[in-house]
Amino acid sequence: PPGAATTRGTPMKTAEWTCTSCKATNRKLVRDAATRATDRCVTCHRRHVIEQDERPVRWRAMAER
Repeated sequence: PPGAATTRGTPMKTAEWTCTSCKATNRKLVRDAATRATDRCVTCHRRHVIEQDERPVRWRAMAER
């Protein structure tokens, strides 16, 4: 669709998630087909696995050990 995010022609979407340690809101641009990714919190830098939730933008986060 017009205005959709792309990276080198690949459709992208925003994954918004909340850090389980410090509760900061984070965002990561992921491929449109992705349902799982990893990211670090912008505030405390803790690494998380994020998974798509029922709502398309908000994702579930689980801290890695």
